Amino acid sequence: MRILLGCLVVVVIAPLVGLFLLFMMPMWRDDARLDDFHERVVARPLPPETRSRDDSVATFGKNSSGNGDYCEYRVRLKLRTGLSPVELYAYYDKAAIAGVDVGMAQVSVDVDDAGDGGAVIVEFRDISSSDWDIRCA
Repeated sequence: MRILLGCLVVVVIAPLVGLFLLFMMPMWRDDARLDDFHERVVARPLPPETRSRDDSVATFGKNSSGNGDYCEYRVRLKLRTGLSPVELYAYYDKAAIAGVDVGMAQVSVDVDDAGDGGAVIVEFRDISSSDWDIRCA
């Protein structure tokens, strides 16, 4: 009976564990990249006359602006500021926050239509090749 159970483990369970790891390891890696990217963004001090309106939001997924096989990383900061969008963009562009792989993250500043005066959303984006992460294929 023990031999039969051992064979069952080797023949059925071990390949399933290997298949699980094959799919999950790239996901865990990309989740760690997103966490590191998010930490770099929120570690940057806020500009003068600016405060946070809400917690930052980090998202991950398929690159929506091109062909597949690229993962897109985004971090959004909802802020209230006395600065103009141009001044805010210049502040974060000068900060040169590192992206996910090599290079700097792209920065965009949008006026938040849902908020009152001074409400803006600053978004940091980067992409990387997805190799085996099925969420990006």
